[in-house]
Amino acid sequence: MTAPTNEAPSSAELRRVERAAAALSPLEREILVLSAGLRLRNGDIAARLGISESRAERILAKAVRKFDRAMDQRPPRWWRFW
Repeated sequence: MTAPTNEAPSSAELRRVERAAAALSPLEREILVLSAGLRLRNGDIAARLGISESRAERILAKAVRKFDRAMDQRPPRWWRFW
């Protein structure tokens, strides 16, 4: 992971984030945006979406794991196709 900078992200990095976000379900994506983007607490997210706080926590944890795995994916090496 790289340290945050004031530089704009590259188009390759933006595509990587878009692909990782596409791996999430709509509910996972929404909860991740509410948590990481809007900095809402799990209780506030749960109230906004009409779900229990524990469900919001579970979905957020799953979304973070899926997003992290998707961001770590590297293009397959040519020799892995054989």
